[in-house]
Amino acid sequence: MQQLILVVLWVVVYGYMIAASIDFGTGFYLFYGQTVKRLDRLYAPLQCWLSPISELMNIGFVLIFTAIIGLSPEMILNFQTPLVFCGVLAIFLTVIKGTFFALTELLPKEDKVRGVFLAGNGITGILIPAVLSIALVISEGGFSDVGTSALFPFVIRLFSNFYFWSVMLVAFTSIFYISAMYMVLFASKIEDHELVAHFRNKALFLSMPMVFTSGLVFLGLEMQNPEHFLRTLDHSWTFMLSLISLLIAVTLVFLKKYQWIFILVMLQYFFALFGYTVSHFPYLIYPDIMIDHRLAAWAQSPWFFLIELLVAISALMSILAWREKRVFRDLTIQKDK
Repeated sequence: MQQLILVVLWVVVYGYMIAASIDFGTGFYLFYGQTVKRLDRLYAPLQCWLSPISELMNIGFVLIFTAIIGLSPEMILNFQTPLVFCGVLAIFLTVIKGTFFALTELLPKEDKVRGVFLAGNGITGILIPAVLSIALVISEGGFSDVGTSALFPFVIRLFSNFYFWSVMLVAFTSIFYISAMYMVLFASKIEDHELVAHFRNKALFLSMPMVFTSGLVFLGLEMQNPEHFLRTLDHSWTFMLSLISLLIAVTLVFLKKYQWIFILVMLQYFFALFGYTVSHFPYLIYPDIMIDHRLAAWAQSPWFFLIELLVAISALMSILAWREKRVFRDLTIQKDK
């Protein structure tokens, strides 16, 4: 039963990381393209990708995130301040983003106020993954002495932490990189050559910051938690596969071969997240909270890797295919009008 729960939770986190990055990045690109750059016609197809389904997904994940924290009374007891801060802020941003999105959909495109709500939706969206990523920073230890103290000392400790800033940078870069890579594929499927060229340039440009910020995270991890950093070296093959997937994906974008690029992006983040997860076990929060050693040992097995690879990639591809089918239908209806 524990193994099944671990598989499901891992798939949910991985799937949300990719799917939410597409939605959040698309929302920001839509705001930037239509409000700042005034490229309404070019960015019009992106409007069809955003939907209330995304907002429900965000609310669902935040509730799951909150429930996971609540399952461990020891975690809440010892890390009450940082976890409550992270959870409450994520819920607040999710509600605000959903409100902005609803108002954007209700107002006519000619209304100038709509641009304000479009900006709010785009900017708030990229903050949600960053806030949720605070949990990763907390999990590396160093916050035990502020776990139940006042909020201000925790915030000061967090904002003066190098690992925190490295995680924020990689979170922001990932949102823009993942969504740009997906939009290249999406634009090629709808045969919008101008949009393909536009996002192709963005994807190629973002590939180098993606490599740089990923390396910065390892530097931050070495400073924050040397023990975990050394354990990642034991799973260096996963991070090498992640880098190889990125390089192949970027090469295919450069060669204008788009069919497999997003599968490679999914594999890139699968290998990176898998390597981080298994090297982090048996600790949930260093050095205070641990999972069962037998479960941690099973997570190191080839079976866990194969199950997660098949289930996570298949589930994510199915969700994206379902979303694409709905979007293509809406675009066809718009063209027929």
